[in-house]
Amino acid sequence: MRGYTTKDKITYWLFQDRIPVVKLVIVANILTFLMMAIFRVAQVQQFLAFSADRVFVMPWTLFTYPLLGVGGVLALLFGGYWLWMAGGSLERSWGSKTFGLYFFLMSAVTALSLFVGSMLTGRAVSLEGLWLPIAGVTVAFAMLNPEQVILFFFILPLKLKYLALIDAAIVLVQYGGMHPLLGLFALAGCGASYWYVCGPKPITFGAKRQRAEIIRITPPHAVRQPWSPTRWYQDYKAKKRLERMLRK
Repeated sequence: MRGYTTKDKITYWLFQDRIPVVKLVIVANILTFLMMAIFRVAQVQQFLAFSADRVFVMPWTLFTYPLLGVGGVLALLFGGYWLWMAGGSLERSWGSKTFGLYFFLMSAVTALSLFVGSMLTGRAVSLEGLWLPIAGVTVAFAMLNPEQVILFFFILPLKLKYLALIDAAIVLVQYGGMHPLLGLFALAGCGASYWYVCGPKPITFGAKRQRAEIIRITPPHAVRQPWSPTRWYQDYKAKKRLERMLRK
């Protein structure tokens, strides 16, 4: 890319795979990891990490805790790799705006749920890093591709629907060890992801991007549904977009 400035090269790298949100989250994790592990800037963790007892003082941490690169180099590598694979697939299908809203709102739902759990149980809860948001991303990715087989730990063939169950079980056990109720509250992000993808209303993603597939998710129990003005309006907009694309 001769003749291009550094800014042009960065912009090209960011958007070339149509996953800028995933890339920015991974870069943020790398930068915060380096700042904390090498440069010992502890203020980064204090400013971005979510803590139930500080939610009213630092409300932005509901959204920023996934940007913290914690857990060591291996956790950063595996977390970044799976976010690139699963999150990248979702972002390409849904569009960056939709995926970005989904990712950070789902992260905030998880934090708010654990805040409520902390108030009910009296246990201090804090959140740092990608692990819980990735659990939600895994559920959404698996529900879109339930029969897709991957190599679990690069060795064991496993369908994605079973990977989602394993992921949810790990979340339940880890937080349930602190208190059984916290285990249930920690599953809020996974539950929100499942509802978003497999809820009673069909959801259309990526319709406004001409190169992206239009994915319509209709669970078996919702094939025949009563008439809905919301669904009719969504179908009407999709039809108009298709007509404009054909005219072009």
